[in-house]
Amino acid sequence: MLLRGIVAFACLAFFFAAAAAQPLEKVRVGMPSFSLSFIAPKVAQAKDFFAAEGLDVELIQMATNVTIVALTTKDIDYSTASGAVLRSAVRGLPVKVVMYFNGKPLHVLVARREINGIADLKGKIVGFAGYGDTTEFMLRAILHRESMELEKDVKALAISGSGPRLTALLTGKVEAAILPPPYNIEAEAKGYKRLIAAADVFDSATSGLGVNIDKLKENPGQVKRMIRALLRTQSFMKENRNDSVRIIADWLKLDPAAAAASYELYVRGLTPDGLVGEKTLQFDIDRARESLKIAEAVRLDRVVDFGTLRQTLQDKR
Repeated sequence: MLLRGIVAFACLAFFFAAAAAQPLEKVRVGMPSFSLSFIAPKVAQAKDFFAAEGLDVELIQMATNVTIVALTTKDIDYSTASGAVLRSAVRGLPVKVVMYFNGKPLHVLVARREINGIADLKGKIVGFAGYGDTTEFMLRAILHRESMELEKDVKALAISGSGPRLTALLTGKVEAAILPPPYNIEAEAKGYKRLIAAADVFDSATSGLGVNIDKLKENPGQVKRMIRALLRTQSFMKENRNDSVRIIADWLKLDPAAAAASYELYVRGLTPDGLVGEKTLQFDIDRARESLKIAEAVRLDRVVDFGTLRQTLQDKR
């Protein structure tokens, strides 16, 4: 009896050792910028939540349009530019959003000291991430509040990456810019003015996880493990302020106060279950259709697929 127990224990030990020795599955994630909007994958990486799911995740910074091309051609596995993924799906590209990190935009419009309001931007140069990016629609909504138009009333300058947009603002290349935390916090600390928060005029989910539809068909298990790791991340960030602030500070090279302020903004906007309401998604779809001049209606299931997310949430219960 003792011998059989020893053998059984040895077999279990061998099994777990073999499992531990299995190489992690390589996954490539495209990110428009290393900013607070896309902090969730970084936290999952730093806390080994991806590794716990058997995934070796590489985070790659690339311009939004490049990310979409790479996702379509399968040169990357996922994109966090969920707004661009949604608009690409509206156009008919084979991509879908499978979960969201943020349920509302974190971006704000920051301007030079002498600009006192949105109306003062008439004729000025304003930086945004680029046409087709969510920041384009944020800027349009902000200008519309003052009966202004992007091409007619301001000089729009596409600058991919939040860091480069902040630099353009600080060096005088642009007179205002759409910036997410922590870049707006840095600008405001230097005396630049926050004119308006995008969330005040713009209803949209701004970051999440997008995939090629072939990935959903061919490797649904990997998609589920990615989602599970990121849901764990969302819960971790909400419940572990100090550790989250430290990761934000380390990754974005912030002082503790700026990192803490960024954390508070992020937590207020996160989606703990990865889901976004149909009304918000329909707003995003309608904006995309208008921009792309697509007349026919676009069904929600053409642009989002929450099936794997809902199953993962059900498994947790």
